[in-house]
Formats: sequence, C-alpha cells, structure tokens
Amino acid sequence: MAAPPVIGDLLDDALEVFRAFSLDGHRKKQKVRARCFYRLPDDTDGVSLGRTPDAAVAHLEYNHGYCSLNVGRVHTMPYGLQVRSDPKDNLHALIHNVPFIDSPDDEERKAAEVIAGALARTAVLVTNEPYIPVTPGPQPAPRLPEV
Repeated sequence: MAAPPVIGDLLDDALEVFRAFSLDGHRKKQKVRARCFYRLPDDTDGVSLGRTPDAAVAHLEYNHGYCSLNVGRVHTMPYGLQVRSDPKDNLHALIHNVPFIDSPDDEERKAAEVIAGALARTAVLVTNEPYIPVTPGPQPAPRLPEV
C-alpha cells in the first residue's frame, strides 16, 4: 500500500496558482483541455501546480506554456478539492482529492473526467508557447543580426 500523501497548508482563496502544459495535448489553440488536469499514477500527492510560472515549469525538460487557476474558484467547486502547499517545496502546490483517470473503477474514472473538465473550464490560458524562466545572474548579450 502506498504511503499517504504529505499534506501542506490550505492556500488562501485569493491566490493564483499555475499549471504547466507538459504535453502538447494539454491545450488546443486558446483553450485549456481537460487532460491537463488528469491525475496519473505518478501523481501520488495530487495534481502538481506552481506558485509562480517559473515554479510550474521548473521540473520539466520542455513545456508548451501554462495556465493560471484561482484557488478560491477551485475550492468552491462541488468536488471537495483542496489546493495546498507542498511542505517539501514552498514554491510548489498540489490539488488534493482529484481521482485517478486510469483507475480500474468506472465511477472514479468518470469523476476524474468531470473534475478535469471543470478545472480546465476555470483555468485561464496564459501562453501556449514554451515558457522559459529567466535565470538570475548575468544574461548573455543579445545576438545582433549579421550585416
């Protein structure tokens, strides 16, 4: 049996959090797709979020942009979802109580689809272009066109 997730503090309803598009299919044109919020077997603690755009993409080798979510809107959904801090990383957050999309239980899969769709509808697409955080420190000089 898997260890229970480590649960951090409930985030304030006024906060915005960010979800990276790790796959091209997480967004289509100017819409966030439900599959962006599918909870997969590796998501043992919940659906991963960043407290900043940089944190949302920090652990991805490549991303396809990101969206934002208002914590209060997630909390008021009728599914018992909770957006909580990650006690291991204060720039990371998780949506708890999202069912697994690949569950052998038909009802859990159906609930996962409904919840993922609701999260996608409340999400605001920020960019569907790869987001590259600016690293601190000196930046390389811009390359000028050759004459």
